[in-house]
Amino acid sequence: MARFNIIWDIENIEAKSPYDAAQRVQNWLRKDDWMFYVQNVETGEIFSVDLQEEEVDAVLPVRKFESVIKNK
Repeated sequence: MARFNIIWDIENIEAKSPYDAAQRVQNWLRKDDWMFYVQNVETGEIFSVDLQEEEVDAVLPVRKFESVIKNK
């Protein structure tokens, strides 16, 4: 079985207060339209994973890593 890294980093949240910022992030996390960068620990390969797609179409190799996945 392979090992993978998934790192979460949420930056620059516009909010009225720390409480409001935490609530906004919580609401984002409840949505099901997340995409992830997943790195294979052994090979260093990075993949984008879109959980809205079927597994066969969900995983794509990443050629140019950017810290934020941009929906097009």
